[in-house]
Amino acid sequence: MRITNAMMVNNLKYTLGQNMNRLDKLQNQLATGHRINRPSDDPTGIVNTLRYKSTITESEKYLQNISGARNFLNSTDSALGNVTEIIHRADELIVQGLTDSNSQQSREALAAEMRQLREQIVVIANTTFGSKHIFGGTNITQGPLQTDPTAAWIGNDQTMELEIGVGATIATNSTMEEVFFNGDPDNPGLYQLLENIATHLENGDTAGLNNDLTLIQGKLDAVSEERAIIGAKVNRLDLQENRLENSTINYEELLSINQDADIAQVILNLKMQENVYRASLSAGARIIQPSLVDFLS
Repeated sequence: MRITNAMMVNNLKYTLGQNMNRLDKLQNQLATGHRINRPSDDPTGIVNTLRYKSTITESEKYLQNISGARNFLNSTDSALGNVTEIIHRADELIVQGLTDSNSQQSREALAAEMRQLREQIVVIANTTFGSKHIFGGTNITQGPLQTDPTAAWIGNDQTMELEIGVGATIATNSTMEEVFFNGDPDNPGLYQLLENIATHLENGDTAGLNNDLTLIQGKLDAVSEERAIIGAKVNRLDLQENRLENSTINYEELLSINQDADIAQVILNLKMQENVYRASLSAGARIIQPSLVDFLS
């Protein structure tokens, strides 16, 4: 087979092109710090890279949800803590009202404080976290306990579920209608119960106050039970957060192993490839120069 000048030139061009491609790949690796910069660099590796990045992004979304859920639950627990304080104070006022030595003026003073506690219950029932009313169920845009023109509960008992993992959700809200505004006259919510207590204090109604003690204890039990549930939810969030954080660290390590370049090795390979490229240019010059001379002669 006869080797022509054109064949040698074409072979030289192909070799130089290959060497330039290798140089470009190594320079990109050095610039980005990644060994995979385009799908052709490693088709299997790019699939793994995309999968790892997707998993990390998903975990970060769940971690944000967990943080938001924890803050919402802590806000709810704080509000219920205030309810607990009001109930304890109401209990103390009832006990004082049961004392035989109270004058009418004293009973009226106790009743006045009781009604102030009632007003504070309205404030707590309409507590917001950000712009969301925390006790209104899925009706988060309006305060659930309305008092004007008449008292009414406009919340619902629906739960708000938040995703905290693949196939894992948690209810973030507490539906406390029974505590704040139960329509049962034999077991009213705190809004009506505190008004009843104030009336019993004013009238010196011992039988009514004794019954109020039982009812107020029931509200305390309900609030304590809900706070225990909130505590359990926060513990669950902590466990899920730790699991996701550990998983994210593992996937970040896998991503680094899969896509990050060994910079020291890249620099070494780049120097070697530059030498190869220069050698190719030098060899090409020796091939092309005689061919031009021969052509001119």
